[in-house]
Amino acid sequence: MSFLRHLHGSYFLLHAFRLARIGITGGVMLLAACAATGPSEHRADGYAGKTLEDQVRERAAKRWEALIRGDLDTAYGYFSKATRETYPIELYRAKMRPGMWREAKVDSVKCADGLCEVVVTVMLDHTRLKAIVTPIAERWIVQDGLAWYVYNG
Repeated sequence: MSFLRHLHGSYFLLHAFRLARIGITGGVMLLAACAATGPSEHRADGYAGKTLEDQVRERAAKRWEALIRGDLDTAYGYFSKATRETYPIELYRAKMRPGMWREAKVDSVKCADGLCEVVVTVMLDHTRLKAIVTPIAERWIVQDGLAWYVYNG
């Protein structure tokens, strides 16, 4: 009887391990699928029904919101693929000084042939001067139906 009990216990353990392995594999696959799709602001279908100018205006505003919060990783996420390949995030983090921007407003967006010119009015604080208001010209490029910021570092 002890042999049968041992055999039944081994059979149970075998199935338990098999189910656990299936569960872990399924969880890993689900996480990989979620990571591959990315946030909706970095997918073209997140802007369905919007004009290119509206998409660029929204993406530029979100990038500046991230900069104002000091979230350089999120701001870097709006960089074009070519910019990310030539300008590593570590260098971007070292060069940027978060905390100096107070406000940003996208004033104008003009797009033609997959290239967009954006003017953003930014209020920033410097060491001795506070509330400096200055316009900043940006370039955005369209790749795979989505606009990406071209950094001129």
